[in-house]
Amino acid sequence: MKARVLTVAAMVVLASCASISREECLQGDWHAIGLRDGAAGERPDMQFERHQRQCAKVDVTPDRTEWQHGYDQGLPRFCTPLSGLEQGQRGRINRNLCPAELAAGFDEGHALGLREHAQRARVQNVLNEISSLQDRNSAVLAGLAAGEDTGQRAELRNNQSEILHLRLELGLERAALRRLEREVAEFRARAGG
Repeated sequence: MKARVLTVAAMVVLASCASISREECLQGDWHAIGLRDGAAGERPDMQFERHQRQCAKVDVTPDRTEWQHGYDQGLPRFCTPLSGLEQGQRGRINRNLCPAELAAGFDEGHALGLREHAQRARVQNVLNEISSLQDRNSAVLAGLAAGEDTGQRAELRNNQSEILHLRLELGLERAALRRLEREVAEFRARAGG
């Protein structure tokens, strides 16, 4: 059973690595494929190489000129301030694909999105620390109820003190996140989203 699950998982991973379907290779609408890849912000050389490898399996050679023409037309759809914001919010790196005339807006959105992503991570980290200490306190209290006390009362006090400190920190981190969320909303309004 375990081997079967691993086989299925491997097939899913391999399928997700395929850049293009067999049918798309055979159909050969390289302009449309390039348009889609550009709009998705794929790295051009890497993506085209993936297409070449995938289509070689069915003896098809992709048309680089047509694909590149479509890619160049699709890339501006990706290189928008709102797309940059979304990429940053997902924690994705800026691959610097955008042409100079579009890069500034994309980069601004991306930087803001990354700040929001990082702030959300800080809030979550504090929540995780609080949860971990609360779990430990539950274990300590169970030990105390069972009559054990090998310094556990001191640990309980220390944990409670740390939880109070973390709750204050959490309030500050959440306030910083709310400020960023307002900044994101203002950015979206300015960018037309």
